[in-house]
Amino acid sequence: MNPTNNADKIQSVINDDLFPNVQHISDVKQVLEFMTDYAAPLSEEQIRAILLLEDLGKNKRLHGDKNPYQGIIKAITGDYKRAVSKTETFLRTIEELIPKPPKPVIMADGRMVKGGK
Repeated sequence: MNPTNNADKIQSVINDDLFPNVQHISDVKQVLEFMTDYAAPLSEEQIRAILLLEDLGKNKRLHGDKNPYQGIIKAITGDYKRAVSKTETFLRTIEELIPKPPKPVIMADGRMVKGGK
């Protein structure tokens, strides 16, 4: 039994990617577009405010059949939410998409074994 062969197998298991490597800029763009809706989740207070606006808009005597607050609700859950998302979130996402070289395996006796796929 060859110990280096065994170490290569262990290294390949350790280095397996949970997400596929990004090869094209279009892949990065697609991931960033997906992140725009998830970069800044709504806080509990914002959700309560939205629920209050929806409830106030249901007052038929005051507003009739149309909810005048619907535009505000759409703005909060759409454009405003994206506008306040932290740039750091997108930078971390881009950083994670960059392929990294495999790390060497350090054996119990202190030897360093370089693995590869």
